[in-house]
Amino acid sequence: MIFSINFLNKTLCSLLTAVLLLTGCAGVGVEPEPPPLTIEALEIVRQGSPVARRGALHWAVTASGGEGPVVFEVRAQKDGIESLLSSAAPATGSWTPKEPGSYRLKVIASDAVGMIADSGWSDEYSYSPLFSSDSLYALLPVHNLSDTNAPLQYIQSVLRTRLTSRGFKLLDHSLLKDFMAKYRVRHTGGVSRYLSQKMQEELGVDGVFITSLETWQEAIPHRVSLITRVISTGSQPEIIWIDSVGLTSVDSPGLLGLGIIKNHRVLLSNALERLLDSYQSYLAGRSPVYLHAAEQQKLILINADSATAGGVIKANKPRHQPQFSYRASTFVPARQYTVAVVPFLNINTRKHAGEIVALHTVKQLHRYANLRVFEPGLVRHTLLNYRMIMQAGPSFAASDILASERILAADLILSGKVFDYQGAVGESKADFSIQIFDGDKREIIWVSRSYATGDQGVYFFDWGWVPSAHGLVSNMTEAVIKGLEE
Repeated sequence: MIFSINFLNKTLCSLLTAVLLLTGCAGVGVEPEPPPLTIEALEIVRQGSPVARRGALHWAVTASGGEGPVVFEVRAQKDGIESLLSSAAPATGSWTPKEPGSYRLKVIASDAVGMIADSGWSDEYSYSPLFSSDSLYALLPVHNLSDTNAPLQYIQSVLRTRLTSRGFKLLDHSLLKDFMAKYRVRHTGGVSRYLSQKMQEELGVDGVFITSLETWQEAIPHRVSLITRVISTGSQPEIIWIDSVGLTSVDSPGLLGLGIIKNHRVLLSNALERLLDSYQSYLAGRSPVYLHAAEQQKLILINADSATAGGVIKANKPRHQPQFSYRASTFVPARQYTVAVVPFLNINTRKHAGEIVALHTVKQLHRYANLRVFEPGLVRHTLLNYRMIMQAGPSFAASDILASERILAADLILSGKVFDYQGAVGESKADFSIQIFDGDKREIIWVSRSYATGDQGVYFFDWGWVPSAHGLVSNMTEAVIKGLEE
């Protein structure tokens, strides 16, 4: 009898265990598997005009499943190249293409346990260039930063002739002169929002050529350096293109000095031709552009074979790298940023050196697809409006103004100090520091100090010699911004 009861108990326990296993209740305390992470829908809506820098693509993604918070990575594709727009995007947002072309978007979702879902590529959306062959340009008088008595009207006349010969439509000089008198325009190195809007409304101007003369020397060796940019008009003036060129008569002396240029007017002509070649290359969609490739997880240069006014972009030499640099660990280089560059502070160096180095920095920043640089004239006018005078460099007060959503809404504020800038006599030399504020976090995310001379690291046959301060500063600022973005 006892044997039968024991046998019955064992049989009942076995049956109970089997039932528990079948119903999934045997593993007490084991959580059920979460449902798979899925992107149910990605909706893309075009907003505004189908023109680069004017229209935007708005995305809205719907996801389900997964475990814990879900984050989204937004990518864009152009010409078969995938770039990262945001690594921690919200479920809804918008993006404005900086350059013309055809774009597709997709979203990749990930959850707390590493599950991933891919929306696939959206339809293609095309954006045309902001300027066309019918665009009307205003050519502002040359802004003299050379600290010399340069023939500004002659330079202006040659530039106007070269632009006209290439088919660009320019506003009549007398109309521009009357406009400048009416609004008491004295500063020609930039355009404020107010003047930009008035140019569009009253003159019908689409773009503005702004030329800054960095160096002018008629004595031997001849020197000329120019920084030129084109900005759009309207309520939000933007830099569409910017480039620079620095030439000396002894850049390529050749055998027996046969390559030495003996006429400063020829040197000026060569410099202007290079600048206009660069602008037409931009209009044709061939300008070199840096972007953050999503798949390779690195910075790549698009149109690397295309020449800028200063030549083809090459790898930075070690001697042009900063002597010291710091980048905050929280900074995400691949994100989309708006950047305000304020004139650098001169420390015992030549007049306008701070503005020159700032313009070189703007040029380098503009070459990155994820960076939108504010027009320097807009930044200058904003600081003047709020009576911001930076006697000892940038301050948190100035950063707060430029970062304010009600004013410029700049994500990053870049400034610096220039300790040395020499290029007229003897060897070229440059010494400057750069620091960048995160406007939202109110903290410094980049600091660097750069120093170099034109003959540094040159030992045989002047190979690698940099004869102008322009070329030196261009190389050094390029190395700084690449260090920030890599």
